[in-house]
Amino acid sequence: MNLDGSAAWQGRSADELLNEFLQPFQNGPPDEDVARLLAINDGRLLEWIEGAGETPLAETLESLLDDEGSAESPDSHIRFVSLNERSLVGNVPPNGKTIETDFLERLLERLYGGEEHWRPCGQCSAQERCEVFRAARVFGPAGLPGAAPRAIHSRARGRLFEALQAVHLRGETHITVRELRAALVYILFGVHSCRDYHDGAEDARPYWDRAFDPQSPGRQGEALRELVRFDPALEAHPHIDSALRNAPLADGPANNAETLPGRERESLGSARRRAWFEWTEQQIEEAAGEKDALDLAGGRHLRLFRGLPFASAEDREKTCKRLCRGISRLEDLPSQALERAGAALRIVPRTPTETAFWVEKPFERFRLEADLPPEAEGIDRLHRRASLIYSYRNGREERLTLGADLFHLLLESADGYRLGDVSTNDAFARLSIFVQRLAREGDREMFAWNPMRDEAVYRLEIESGGQGGEDLAQRIAIRLAEKGDDR
Repeated sequence: MNLDGSAAWQGRSADELLNEFLQPFQNGPPDEDVARLLAINDGRLLEWIEGAGETPLAETLESLLDDEGSAESPDSHIRFVSLNERSLVGNVPPNGKTIETDFLERLLERLYGGEEHWRPCGQCSAQERCEVFRAARVFGPAGLPGAAPRAIHSRARGRLFEALQAVHLRGETHITVRELRAALVYILFGVHSCRDYHDGAEDARPYWDRAFDPQSPGRQGEALRELVRFDPALEAHPHIDSALRNAPLADGPANNAETLPGRERESLGSARRRAWFEWTEQQIEEAAGEKDALDLAGGRHLRLFRGLPFASAEDREKTCKRLCRGISRLEDLPSQALERAGAALRIVPRTPTETAFWVEKPFERFRLEADLPPEAEGIDRLHRRASLIYSYRNGREERLTLGADLFHLLLESADGYRLGDVSTNDAFARLSIFVQRLAREGDREMFAWNPMRDEAVYRLEIESGGQGGEDLAQRIAIRLAEKGDDR
């Protein structure tokens, strides 16, 4: 085994070690009965391939790198696993209905250990002000003194996993084992020792603030930096915020007043974070009238993005239509264009004009798919992207890659929100190219609207006419789109 293909050792360079290590496989399957395991960064592996020359091994490895995934063939002597595509925070199983979190559960159990590790905490004089013990009662072993009810324990763990999955789904940070362990240790245990809590630890913050508050002390790492984007304190809900400010409420979720966030009169932002972790769906529904009213920032659409692999055909079709509506609403089109049955794609004339032109694409030609990495034994997978796919009349397909951010913004646009300047956003640059390519299909027909007659939508078609079966002339026919009569 070579567990770091980038490292030199005992005066020998990394290239020398790799050359010797991979020599039996340079020209195909080895002649002897050997197996080698190599862990190496893809950039370093590509550098070695470039220096190795045109050997069967180098060509095979280069093609596997280009595929950016895991590959296993019964006819091949190579098993190639791209850890860039694995997920440590959840797994979409074949034919499953929910995201599995077995690895996270095992990791939390290992971090906390058994109940015997926490027995001294039951008699500790600093117990009431210890934020480590407070978090342990919620996330730790069930037999801990003063442990939270099982419903809150399960809810809080699930919420913690959702937050980490949100970081993965956004796709800007690759969560490694080291990064994941560091983030969990910081959230659950903080940076203060037992002695610090006995001495007061005035700057200690509760676990819910350590998870999301960018000002929490000792905060570092990409995963924790990404979690700030999803801070529940960035959202607002009048009923929930009122309950948090005035808890306990006789007619609200204060039936469990002893567990009601806000009881200690935290700041509203801190109280929202705690409520996000600890309120059950029933408590949220009692306070707000709907069980999903308290969520991560932007979590309403993120939940939809996360559930794409399990969505029914009908639900996926509805989401696909909403995305198409969102694309249409990004452009400056009249409401008459947006109300029609199809995706309206604006055509910008070279000369500015009051008349708006657009083409329409049937919703039936669009479909939405989650881009799941290929299945590989022993590797968990969870998507980071989805694809909005358009089928041309000739059978070709056009694909728009949607990250969680673009997915969210298009659904916000479909709901009527006006977005700020996105001209410098790379995702919207790809969206613009996608729209332009679709608009060029079937350029013999378009629609128009003019404010001088704002109730009417016109269909413009190119018609050919001639004599003796030959097309000698073309004309533009303008008709009312609703009635089809000539004008």
